Amino acid sequence: MHLLVARACVNRISKSDSFPIMGGMLEEYLVFTGRPNAGKSSIIREIVGLDVATGKRPGTTRNISKHPLNSGLVLVDMPGFGRITGVSKRLENMRKNQIIRFLESNAQNIALAIHVLDISTFLETSWRLEKKGIISLDVEMIQFLAQILREFPLVAANKIDKADKKEIEANLKEFMHRISNGHISAVADKVFSVSAKTGEGLSALKSAIHEKLIVKGYRTPFEVR
Repeated sequence: MHLLVARACVNRISKSDSFPIMGGMLEEYLVFTGRPNAGKSSIIREIVGLDVATGKRPGTTRNISKHPLNSGLVLVDMPGFGRITGVSKRLENMRKNQIIRFLESNAQNIALAIHVLDISTFLETSWRLEKKGIISLDVEMIQFLAQILREFPLVAANKIDKADKKEIEANLKEFMHRISNGHISAVADKVFSVSAKTGEGLSALKSAIHEKLIVKGYRTPFEVR
């Protein structure tokens, strides 16, 4: 199911998907999204220091998980968005609707969104989906986030250790071309090539997240409670 089709299926916002108050204080969210097996939970663990579940099997994160970081700031780890081997289509669609409901109903309370993708297989995966008439889910989610948040999310282009340099560069160039509608320079400072496995690029990503959150009033955004 396309993201836009999934949105059309959500006729009303469920109160259970909105979490605006924490201990009498307005919550704001640091949201991480990504397809199954993109390495989202590994990125969260390396960047923030949270001991979140990770695994080689896609779909380790199965529900929307909330982790308080400091006063009023909550990290939200979204379940993988897209096809998961061994999971029914019905459950996939339920998860998609759950993610969309949360993002739309809490958009005004999202301080920052970070999308994680496996950049090493972007072209291969995109071409395979396009043969079926399906747009890249990573591209669609990033553009969706930009639309509802009115600012471009940060992107962790993960798993640069999984392919040679030329292949990664080709994947990255095409990916940035698609998310920016051809205006690559407009997103150059939003996309970070990283490897959760080797640690490459994580320092720059962490600094970017930290700086954006400081601007919004969080002096120690990664202080886990």
